[in-house]
Amino acid sequence: MSMKQPTAPGAAAPDSFQPADTTCPSTRAARSENPGQPVRQVPLTRRDLIAFEHRLRDAMARVLSFKAYSLYFPRAASGPEPLWLPQERKLLVPLMHQGEQLGVFVARGVPARTARALSPVLPGVAGLCLENLQLYKASLTDPVTGLATRQHLLDAIAREVDCIRDCFSTASEGKCDLVAGHRASMGVIAVRLGSLREVARDHGYVFADRLIAALAEELRRAAPEQALAARTGDFEFALFVPAGTSGGCRKLAVDMVRRLRGVTITCGLTDEPVGVTVSAGFAVYPQDMEGAAFARDHGEQARVLLRKSRMAAAVAVEAAALAPGDGDGKGDAAPGVPVMGFSRILAEGGRVLETLPLSRVVVSLGGNMNAREGQRFSVWSVAYPVRGGSQEPRQPLYKGEVVLMEVRDNTSLAEIMHVGDPTWPVEPGDRLTLLPEEKGVTVRDGAGEAPRTDPLTGLFRHGDFLARWSAERERCDAFALALIRLSDEGREPEGRAAHPEQLMAEAAQLCRDLLGPQALGGRYGLNSLIFFHPGMTPDGPVGTGGARETYGALCHELERRLRIGAAVGVACHPYLSYRKADALENCLKALEYAMLLPAPRVGVLDSLALNISADKRYSLGDTFGAIEEYKLALLADEGNTMAWNSLGVCMAGLGRHSEARRHFGEALTRKPGDPMALYNLGTVCQSEGEAAEARDCFRKCLRNAPGHVYALIRLGQLAEGEKRFAQARQYYTKAAKLDGGAALTCRHLARLCMRQGRPDEAREHLHEALLHNPQDAIALQLMARLYLDGGEDPEIAEVMARQSVALRPDLKQGWLELARALQVRGRDHDAREALLRAGER
Repeated sequence: MSMKQPTAPGAAAPDSFQPADTTCPSTRAARSENPGQPVRQVPLTRRDLIAFEHRLRDAMARVLSFKAYSLYFPRAASGPEPLWLPQERKLLVPLMHQGEQLGVFVARGVPARTARALSPVLPGVAGLCLENLQLYKASLTDPVTGLATRQHLLDAIAREVDCIRDCFSTASEGKCDLVAGHRASMGVIAVRLGSLREVARDHGYVFADRLIAALAEELRRAAPEQALAARTGDFEFALFVPAGTSGGCRKLAVDMVRRLRGVTITCGLTDEPVGVTVSAGFAVYPQDMEGAAFARDHGEQARVLLRKSRMAAAVAVEAAALAPGDGDGKGDAAPGVPVMGFSRILAEGGRVLETLPLSRVVVSLGGNMNAREGQRFSVWSVAYPVRGGSQEPRQPLYKGEVVLMEVRDNTSLAEIMHVGDPTWPVEPGDRLTLLPEEKGVTVRDGAGEAPRTDPLTGLFRHGDFLARWSAERERCDAFALALIRLSDEGREPEGRAAHPEQLMAEAAQLCRDLLGPQALGGRYGLNSLIFFHPGMTPDGPVGTGGARETYGALCHELERRLRIGAAVGVACHPYLSYRKADALENCLKALEYAMLLPAPRVGVLDSLALNISADKRYSLGDTFGAIEEYKLALLADEGNTMAWNSLGVCMAGLGRHSEARRHFGEALTRKPGDPMALYNLGTVCQSEGEAAEARDCFRKCLRNAPGHVYALIRLGQLAEGEKRFAQARQYYTKAAKLDGGAALTCRHLARLCMRQGRPDEAREHLHEALLHNPQDAIALQLMARLYLDGGEDPEIAEVMARQSVALRPDLKQGWLELARALQVRGRDHDAREALLRAGER
């Protein structure tokens, strides 16, 4: 009997692949020791059985019929023959590989005739299954380093992107547990081995392979339990960190760079230690993705995220070279450690590449780094002579300011707006620091330099418009500021003006014709125009219909005459407590709102626009900023139930439950029966121990939304807490039958089975929970408890507990299970440390 070997590892179900704790020999070294023989196979370990258990289950199911299964890891090896337990209809199949027992496959619900008939051949079947697992693992493993391959890393990232997007979509529909919160993020860290090419040139490729294997081993030790380490290039590693945040990735990247810098091996000829230079960059999803990138295929997003981390690692090298001993700037890493986050590239990672005539320069920031036209940067340099040849660190020298005029993929064309000292001109190699939108804007008086116009559009240039607007807005009590973003995506190929600059010129001319000479206009960027209208309100003068009607007609004419799509964000003053200078920032908020609207896409700053802006702040982790925006949205419209509900979620996340209940109550007063508000109110009541009121809220939520999975789970938790186990099982089973409910209820059913003294059934549910989500910290903690309670291998329990506390350091029970596992293994000192960590929770 032969088992089919998988031919498409990239199409496998989600794995939590973690390379074995042994370093594989290099390909060339293995071939030199065994000429003509294939490279030694990657060993199979117990941890691999857990990582690939779904493949093992499917392989065994092709031969053996069973209703449920689990894996058992005994401390002492049993015999190689299967054991049939007729009373329990349970068949125990030892998993023997290369003379070593890795574990036991426990099949439940096996027919007696099948068990007796297949028992003689099951050891061979299990052996073939393990051989296939070993081949599958080898297909995912780099033979030199023992790390995962690049393709397997990208597949894992793509699966995590899918999970995060699902979480966001359910949250937007009110189905996600918003009060408890979800860690819907992940990080990718790219590690560049800078001088490895020179090592291969000077010492040979076999020596370089030995060094990179040693570096990979150190990387594996530095990586958290749940992380996936991979080799993504000849001179590059990458680390995928599920649930990773920007701060966590930065800390981990700094630690990895420091540890890898210390890895050396001795050259046999010179008897000198040889190491490499190391730099790291990281990108975080979804914070470092924006715009149309979210609409791309998940595999495409995975590659984009890896590319962004690589870009950050490359910028970290350049930043360290420009400022030795200065880290990567303003505290983004430890001093002297070249680490850069993608989100910091735009703020402090840019530099001047080339100087051009007419006060123009080429800079190293482009669209791939989220640069956009109109952004202003200050220019700094440390490459200047010091009087007396002092060796003290030089203070950065301010040289002036530049503004981006044309953004390309990896570079941009910028214009020098101001020079700090004519004796120190802007030169290649100077560093850039992002400035706030209005930093450095000055108003020119009559004796000053005359405002300049853009030669293409005839409108004011970016800086000149801001200066003119700063003066004009002080002369009027009411005005409107409109930001127009143009797009030619729907333009027909045979259009008469295909060049983007020509399109911009035609669009600007049409805007001047329709808006009239009284409108002050400027070019905000490569694809954006901005106009200032004194006296205009959303629905009133200037003109006949106010801002909405005027710009709605403008969008229609742009589409009809030029085939150009447009979105317009309009901010009017006065509005709430905003100052006149806040109008430009409000325009950007209104533009984000307009991008979500159907044609004509005209968004005026109002309660909904503020609500969307607050949602964006909340998704980026700025809870207090989101609270302020939600309050402004309610000040504009007290009937905005979404804002009331979201404000309650923020307050509950901060632990201010009484305020959260008041906000949810306000939402229900204005919209009775709102499932989202009812569910969130019930969750707050449950967290405060008010079970009866919480149950009433969840039942009302189900009456208005019968398919609300989370409400059913919450009702099951309440019944379970009151030891009404039969009723709890009914709720969990009903939730599991709904769309997407099976993945959510496995963990709860497992905990219920453990409380009822049914460990085998609990193990099966936990296996299913980890198949759906390998990063489920609570399921990992419960699995570790099962292993310890069953007297199984404590090393496996320790691995599970470590993964749990790495994902959720705030989970006290995870530290307790880790302490138990360490104590069983005789590591009393480490067990005491884990207990101390548990006491801090």
